[in-house]
Amino acid sequence: MSGAAKIVRVPVENLRHIEGFSAKRVDWLVRKILSEGVWNKPLALDDEHGLVLDGQHRMEVAKRMGLKWVPAVRYRYADVDVWSLRANHSFDWQLVTSRALAGSPYPYKTVKHRFPGDGLPACHFQLDEMMQ
Repeated sequence: MSGAAKIVRVPVENLRHIEGFSAKRVDWLVRKILSEGVWNKPLALDDEHGLVLDGQHRMEVAKRMGLKWVPAVRYRYADVDVWSLRANHSFDWQLVTSRALAGSPYPYKTVKHRFPGDGLPACHFQLDEMMQ
């Protein structure tokens, strides 16, 4: 994928974590999004399984708020650079995928990605629209 990333609507129920998240960060983000009244950053997903490559907290916010869908950009995972932020973890996209699909995501702040093209674009969706 090159150039501008295409934002698509993805049902929240189809999303899967690849790593853990901070409950405090989710609480903070719920308050922030509710106060702004808009969703302004898409999640980054793999194009095959609905794995959340970027946006673990936003995924949890969407679930907590009862949203039906979220904006997302899909990437072919093999085209995404992936590395660990932790010295004791080594993996590639296949291993991250395998663990996520097995229900054994990595610990919070373990997996890092660099996306091809221009990265994640901004967006602007009203929350009430995302509940339908």
